[in-house]
Amino acid sequence: MKKKINWIIFSLILINFSFCGSISAEVIDRIVAIVNNDIVTLVQLRKETAPYVKKIGTSGLSDEKKKQAMQDIDKKILTALVDQSLTQQEAQKYHINVSDTDIDNAVENVKKNKSLSDKEFESALAQEGLTLEGYRENIKKQILQARIINHAVKSKVVITPSDILKEYQANMDKYSGKKKYHLRNILMDNEDKIKEIKKELDKNKEFIPLAKEYSIASNASDGGDLGIFDISNFSKNIKDSLSKLSKGQFTDVISTAQGFQIFYIEDIVLDGAKTLEQAQDEIYENLYRELSEEKFKTWLESLKKKAHIKIMF
Repeated sequence: MKKKINWIIFSLILINFSFCGSISAEVIDRIVAIVNNDIVTLVQLRKETAPYVKKIGTSGLSDEKKKQAMQDIDKKILTALVDQSLTQQEAQKYHINVSDTDIDNAVENVKKNKSLSDKEFESALAQEGLTLEGYRENIKKQILQARIINHAVKSKVVITPSDILKEYQANMDKYSGKKKYHLRNILMDNEDKIKEIKKELDKNKEFIPLAKEYSIASNASDGGDLGIFDISNFSKNIKDSLSKLSKGQFTDVISTAQGFQIFYIEDIVLDGAKTLEQAQDEIYENLYRELSEEKFKTWLESLKKKAHIKIMF
């Protein structure tokens, strides 16, 4: 191993010598970490930190805080590169590969899901400071890590029906759905006249015919149909009035920026509500991902303890 590392170091010395004679070279390469028989170079580190350094440079932070932020990024990215080197070594050990076809399919799926053309996709990458080549490399790393995780921890992750039930019960707010209101309204510019309409409603007159006849809103012909809303973003007076009511009830006359209005609750629905049966696949995937990541971190730490790692940065 030492012979191999010495040969790599000698090669880098030659590279450094050739860089010194080049005015265009911005980073003189050197080894910043040794991971078993592999190395991490300064050029690799700078390539990975470049997008973050650019953002820090335009962040408006003081010079001192910029310096600290860059040091933190260097440390974080170097740790990630060491972890990546270890996982890649394990991938080679167990003949785990990612083909160009795998990467092509993953990229095409992203474009399809986002409804992006090739040009729009590359433009979106450019806005994030990424090249297509760099993005493909990131995709490759993600697929490789997913396969390593699958190989290393799949047999150690066990999720039982009771685990799923427990997670469902602990997140009832999420799975019970969000309350939304199907609303109708009557809009008028005369307070006295709309109060007369309110009296008619109090006598159990139907809302829709009254809306069609008297409302001055553009939706009057639809019986004042407004659609379905999450009222949490409504103005306080409207929200407070509606939240006290049930399906089939209507508000008092409310003064709004558009005029005087009466709101009618056509229906109250729970949007996104899921039974245990409907939610179990989603819960399983979430639990599997969380436990897999936890097991993977433990597995990676065990690799680090057995590995020869030397940081030279």
